[in-house]
Amino acid sequence: MSDYRGKFLLQHTGGLPGYLSKVAMIPELRLGVAVLTNQESGAAFNSIAYRVLDHYVGAKAVDYPEIFQRLAGENRAKLEAAQREAATGRDSTSGPSLPLAKYVGTYRDPWYGDVAVAEERGKLAIRFTRTPSLVGDLVHWQHDTFLARWRDRELRADAYATFSLNPDGSVAELRMVPASESVDFSFDFQDLVLRRVPMN
Repeated sequence: MSDYRGKFLLQHTGGLPGYLSKVAMIPELRLGVAVLTNQESGAAFNSIAYRVLDHYVGAKAVDYPEIFQRLAGENRAKLEAAQREAATGRDSTSGPSLPLAKYVGTYRDPWYGDVAVAEERGKLAIRFTRTPSLVGDLVHWQHDTFLARWRDRELRADAYATFSLNPDGSVAELRMVPASESVDFSFDFQDLVLRRVPMN
């Protein structure tokens, strides 16, 4: 909900990889605009929606594609700078505290359910049991932190996965955070508390 050129505007976006949408309504004008696209850039649906809204409110034409393209370039530059900074702060000489086999197991979050960590061809892999597309490789980052690189690269949702240890040196839990600000907020990795399920 916001003011748009003096009119009350309701709008919402949504999407999945390959499917994006935007709905905008100005109730006073009995106007609704829906844009459905397979274009991954928000610039496309925003440019179309705002151009239509401007037409109906009688506003002067604006070059929205140029504006959104410039903003996308600025955001891309910020993201690349953040990735360079993260790599600079990385302790690349460190190794994991334990042999990889010791991280293998099932980790359970009370809300999400189970996440499986397995060893495949001498490397760790992660699988979200309720989300078939969330299967990835755990690439060692530093200490007990790994980078979860999803095999479906269209997700654009890589995350850092950090294992914490019990006083006896066994793995206690796994916590995750998005690897960059560009990861869609709906992944909610940071909200998971994945406690290791004891093996029988």
